[in-house]
Amino acid sequence: MVHLVPADLPSGQANDVNVRIETNQGQVTLNYHNNETAWSGTTGFTFSQHRNWPAGVTSYTVSWVQVAGTNYHWQGSVSCRLNTDGDATTFDMPTGVTEIEGWRTGRLTVARGQAAPADVVSVSQGGVEGLSLERLAGGTWSSVKSVAAIDTGNAKVTFPKQGRRGTFKYRLLIPGSESVTGGSTRVFTVRVR
Repeated sequence: MVHLVPADLPSGQANDVNVRIETNQGQVTLNYHNNETAWSGTTGFTFSQHRNWPAGVTSYTVSWVQVAGTNYHWQGSVSCRLNTDGDATTFDMPTGVTEIEGWRTGRLTVARGQAAPADVVSVSQGGVEGLSLERLAGGTWSSVKSVAAIDTGNAKVTFPKQGRRGTFKYRLLIPGSESVTGGSTRVFTVRVR
């Protein structure tokens, strides 16, 4: 996982970065210090190559970042997994854990010719593949439409008008890749009367 130092730091302020990480081996705080100058622009850090990185880490969550002493803080939750080959001499590639939040589940009944109300979901670490609405038919999930982002991390899901009676099952899907796990939501069922 790479932490990006904010690009708008005042000149000379970023020579010290602390990152608190919750791992499957316990909590660790990594310190990055630049003795020669201050970092500028966007700077990346490879956590698993830090001298204090615990052995055997397979998953972790970045929970707190401090840049430039006490002046710049970030707190939240960014989860990752390591694709490890068991060889300590090779670089273990981090994979962002995709999360889709706010998706409705359960059942809803609508009249024929109507659509289920739109839904807004929040997506974190979705990668570049994009979000798609899928419907289950004959035991197979197939794409109904792509879902476009409405702002950073949010997407509005609209459902098709239901032209015939029956029960229809929907889910959201983000494909996995080398950089993210991808994932799907639980089923939302629309009954058309």
